[in-house]
Amino acid sequence: MSAIRHFETRSHGIERARRRSRAGDGALNMKSYIFFSVHEKLFHEVAAGLRASGVDTHSGFVWGEQQARTILDRGVTYEPLIVFTRDLLPLCDDGQQPDVEWLERRERELGVSIQRMLAAERHLLKGRTYEQILRLAEVILREVAAAYDRIKPDFVFSEDISCFTSYAHFILARERKIPFWCIGTARLPKRLSIYSAGFQRSERVESLYNEIRARGLTNDERVEATKYVDEFRNHPAPPPGMNVRAVRPGMGLEDLRYLTQAVSRYLGDRDDPTSTAPLQVIRQRVRRIARIQIAEITKLFERPVAGEKYVLYPIHFQPEASTLVQAPMYLDQISLLREIAQSLPVGYRLYVKEHKTNRGRLPLSFYEAIKAIPSVRLLGPDEDTWSLIRDARLITVITGTMGWEGMLFDKPVVIFGAVWFDILPHVYRANDVPKDGWYGMFSKALTAHKPDSEAVLALVSAMFQTSYPGRMHNPRSHPEAMEPSNIADITRALAASAVGPAHG
Repeated sequence: MSAIRHFETRSHGIERARRRSRAGDGALNMKSYIFFSVHEKLFHEVAAGLRASGVDTHSGFVWGEQQARTILDRGVTYEPLIVFTRDLLPLCDDGQQPDVEWLERRERELGVSIQRMLAAERHLLKGRTYEQILRLAEVILREVAAAYDRIKPDFVFSEDISCFTSYAHFILARERKIPFWCIGTARLPKRLSIYSAGFQRSERVESLYNEIRARGLTNDERVEATKYVDEFRNHPAPPPGMNVRAVRPGMGLEDLRYLTQAVSRYLGDRDDPTSTAPLQVIRQRVRRIARIQIAEITKLFERPVAGEKYVLYPIHFQPEASTLVQAPMYLDQISLLREIAQSLPVGYRLYVKEHKTNRGRLPLSFYEAIKAIPSVRLLGPDEDTWSLIRDARLITVITGTMGWEGMLFDKPVVIFGAVWFDILPHVYRANDVPKDGWYGMFSKALTAHKPDSEAVLALVSAMFQTSYPGRMHNPRSHPEAMEPSNIADITRALAASAVGPAHG
């Protein structure tokens, strides 16, 4: 445990002891603050379940009035509940000039680029001038800090950092030494991870991984990790939830259900930045269907060529937190693909595979620009991912899951963003190399790569040992996330981390 984490854990342990003393009989009397994001129903049920672990007071942040109505007066008291459209948006749009000197000072104090934090935002920047964006940043930073100081929560919990506002919640909690617990997938079947480092990085996984590397795998650890890797290679499976997201868009009953949800959310609070106007939802769906049909008619996508040597790159879904937060310098995928193609040794093609979840989302001009890059083959979303990975000479990603899948297949992997598996010694980190040196990096990875199977097994073992049963998904697209057994799993895992093992 680092000195910082030890201090934070110790200071919050003292505060919990004080609350326990005030509550009497050794009972905890803790406060949580919840950044609900788009998980208001799920996190509300988790909050209710935390009562059994001594967390009986809650507060939090929701985007709109519709979210607030969903959870208020339903068995959990929120003291208070901050509603963005009611409490912050009027201040953001009050016409005042931003206090740039204050922002400069807070940026230095927080040690984080506010411009980079804003790069993580996908909803609030459109239509605003630079001055209005800075005013928005100022209001959110001031109001979230004031809320923390009034409420004094023992811990915050949410999904991972996914936008400017959640970034602000995370960085301001860290400044106040308030643990910020992220609930996310463990990247293992039906398992979830609870971590406080943010940015999809588990401090527990990294700590245990380093310990295992120092002492070596035990027999039980080796057996469990080897079994998982072997099963994955023989019967690979997409990441949890990907099958739902990859369904071809249409106009069926499931699509109607989604539209109904979108209409309800929008009419509940039209200013909610996470909601979409019904007509826009319909236009987007019709446009996606049309693009898919045009791509098929015009034979936009190519096929792999047997025996061809290639480097494989998956088109990343955008906007997505993994790139907005962890790789904001690489959001222009067309420019990145040109630079990759220019850096590959002669004799290698660059296979660019579309993602199933991207079907019809991007303009056809995006694909034409990719096809115009010499050495590129543009592959469609239905090409077999696992065959492509097995036959690839190298995998390169910004932050995509295919990078980890490539590691499991002992492939050389080049990454451009910050990813959770970059602690492995045989990952090639393009961000650490000047662009003029990318040719040498790719050449080395293609001709002199040495897989480190022991490191991969150590990481898999650490992932199993630090994760919990359960599934963390958006209930709107994954109704099974709201099953009572899954809610209980999430609650136990969070309690074990935020309150203590005795309460998990």
